[in-house]
Amino acid sequence: MARFTIDLRASAFRSVLGFTLGHWRRQPWRLSLIMGAFLLSTLADVLTPLYSGRLVDAVASSAGADEVAWHAAMTAFSILMALALAAVVLRNAAFMGIVELTLKMMSDIAADAFHRVQRFSTDWHANSFAGSTVRKITRGMWALDLLN
Repeated sequence: MARFTIDLRASAFRSVLGFTLGHWRRQPWRLSLIMGAFLLSTLADVLTPLYSGRLVDAVASSAGADEVAWHAAMTAFSILMALALAAVVLRNAAFMGIVELTLKMMSDIAADAFHRVQRFSTDWHANSFAGSTVRKITRGMWALDLLN
């Protein structure tokens, strides 16, 4: 039986993730806001069943004639609606933050790449097709967009 070796190209993954993390480190506040928004959105999603249960308990406890049960039901319903709104708004804000993070990274990467290319020797520029260089840089930016 032939033995197959698995080549996971760990060094390629390591260098790509190191490059990406290096660019993430340039925007620590935006990254922490994204993480915080996702964390709070998830917390709102986790608390939703708790207040749904409280709403069911308040409605099931009486026929609606009891003032305490009515107040408990309205409180649970209000908190449930606030949690749903917070989850949606925070999740949307987090995704908008990811879009801004990615756009800033792509802009920086393009500027850095073209800065490096412009420093190459005149011989390199004379012997290289400019369109292929631009295409490679653009494909790298698109790959980063997919990664984020």
